[in-house]
Amino acid sequence: MAKTVGLAIDVAGVVSKIAEQYDLDLPSKIVMFHYDDEADTLYVHFEYPSKSVDSEIVDKHGEIILGLNQKGQIVNMTVINALTHKKHKTDEMWFQVNFSSNRP
Repeated sequence: MAKTVGLAIDVAGVVSKIAEQYDLDLPSKIVMFHYDDEADTLYVHFEYPSKSVDSEIVDKHGEIILGLNQKGQIVNMTVINALTHKKHKTDEMWFQVNFSSNRP
């Protein structure tokens, strides 16, 4: 059964919070993003196609991964456990996902 996913997400806000928390100089232009609800993973592309040849893990849990191009520039970012990943343990989640079935 197909399901409709409603995202209550400010991707630019999520990217800004991550950049601020980890002192990153991320590109300001988001070209594309995708949220995989089964994997609870947010993919953000700053270029498309974003051809990364290397990666850098940003946080201590390995949940925020930057994709780097041949020049070492950030071209994409992956946030694993996106729903449960919090800026700090006591802070709010970055976004919420609401699931609704599209049954007749």
